[in-house]
Amino acid sequence: MHVLVVDDQRSARRNLATLLEAFPDVTVTQAASLDEARRALEREPVDLALIDVRLSEDARNRDGLVLVKEVAEKTTAVPVCVTATSEMDAIRTAMRSGAYDYLLKEDLCEETLSPLINGLRERRRLEREVLELRARVSADAAPPGLIGTSAAMERLRGMIRRVAVSDRPVLVLGPTGSGKEVVTRAIHTLGPHPSAPLIDLNCGALPENLVESQLFGHEKGAFTGADRRVAGYFADVGKGTLFLDEIGELPLALQAKLLRVLESGRYRPVGTTAESVFEGRIVAATHADLEERARRGTFREDLLYRLNVLTVRVPPLDEHREDIPALVAHFLKKQRRPMRITREALDALAAQAWPGNIRQLRNIIDRLVVFAEEAEIDVATLREVTGAAEVGVDEALRRVARVVLQLPSGNKLDAVEEALVAEAMLRAEGNKSGAARLLGVHRKVIERRLEKRPTSEPPEPDEEA
Repeated sequence: MHVLVVDDQRSARRNLATLLEAFPDVTVTQAASLDEARRALEREPVDLALIDVRLSEDARNRDGLVLVKEVAEKTTAVPVCVTATSEMDAIRTAMRSGAYDYLLKEDLCEETLSPLINGLRERRRLEREVLELRARVSADAAPPGLIGTSAAMERLRGMIRRVAVSDRPVLVLGPTGSGKEVVTRAIHTLGPHPSAPLIDLNCGALPENLVESQLFGHEKGAFTGADRRVAGYFADVGKGTLFLDEIGELPLALQAKLLRVLESGRYRPVGTTAESVFEGRIVAATHADLEERARRGTFREDLLYRLNVLTVRVPPLDEHREDIPALVAHFLKKQRRPMRITREALDALAAQAWPGNIRQLRNIIDRLVVFAEEAEIDVATLREVTGAAEVGVDEALRRVARVVLQLPSGNKLDAVEEALVAEAMLRAEGNKSGAARLLGVHRKVIERRLEKRPTSEPPEPDEEA
C-alpha cells in the first residue's frame, strides 16, 4: 500500500511516516506543499493521501482542501483530512470536498491509524474481486459491434474475449477497412475498466513534432508555442485504453520511448525530468507488415516483440463473404431513408472483390441510399450507382480458382464438380432437373455425378423430370 503524507511541517511528516511504516507492506511518500503533492501523484499511483488542511504558516492557507478535492476527483487514492482540533469548519469543508475521513493531529497513533489502514486494505481487496468478476463475466460476453456469424467472425470473437481480460498490450492486425477500430472498442468494452476513457491516436495523421507532445504531454514553456501545461494522452487515459492506430508510422525516436513505457510503466513529459506512471493499456493497430519493416530497420524489433504478445488478426471481407447480407442489413438499418435490397443484388455484392473491405461495403450502401431513386435496391440500381458494369463475376471465379488451388493434394477438378453438384441439389431441394438447370447442363450429367458418390450415402429422393 502506498501512502502520501502531505504536511508543511517536517517533524509532523516524519512522525506520521514512522507510524505508517510500522504497518506491513506500507510505503510512504512525503510532500511539503501543494505542488510537491501534485508531482508525487503524477509519478506513481497512491492508495491513501493523508493531507494537512493548512500547508503554510499563513492561517488563511487552505491548500490542503484544494488537494483533497483534486485527489477525490482525479485519482483513485482515498483522501483523508489531517487537522488540529480547532478546525472543525475546515473538516466539514473537506468532507464536502470528498474527504473519506479525518484524523486529529493530537490523536495520531497506531490505534487510530489501524482501522483506516485495515479498512482501506479491505476496500482494495473488494475492488480487485469486482474487477476479476467483471473480467470473468466479460469472458463469456459477446464482443459488441461485430456483425456476422461466419466461422471467421466467431474465431475473432473468441480471440477478443481472451485478450480483453488481460492488461497486456494488444496488437491488432488486418487490412485497411477491415474493422480494427471496432475490434479495439470491443476489447476495451470487455476489459476490466470499460468506464475509463478510450483514446484514439492515428500515428500517421499528426506531424512528427507533435506526436510526442500528444502522447507524453508537456510543461509550459517546453517549446515554442507551449503556453500552458498539457497532460498528454498517457495521463488522460487513466486506467483506460490508448489506441495507437497505424503504429507502423510512429517515428523511430518515439518508438524507443514507447518501448520504455511498455517495459517500465513510466514516461517523462516533454520539458521535465519528473516521471509519471502509465496505468492504462495500449492497443496498437496496423495494416503494415511490421516484421518486414523491422528487417528494413524502419520499425524497432524489440518494440514489435513487446507489442505482439497478444495479437488479434482481423480477417478481410473476402474471407467471410457469407456475412455480407448481415452487414448490408446493419448498414441499411442505420440509414434515415428506409431501403430494401433484393436477393439478386446481395448475390452480386457477394460476388464482387472487396479490396476496401467492410469500409468499402459501407460506403457503397451510403451511396446507394443517397442516389437510388427507388426504395428497393436491385442489380440494375447497383450497377447504375456503383458504376459496376460487370458485378465482379470474373473476379469471383478467379477467387474461387485461387482457393481451389490451395486445397490439399488430390483431384481438384473432381472436388469442384462434386461441390457444385451438391450445392445445386441443395438449392433445387433434391430435384435433379432443377439442379441441372441451375448448372446449365443436362440432367444426365447430374445423374452421372451422383452415381460416383460413395454407396454409403442415402439414396436421392424420387422425382419427376
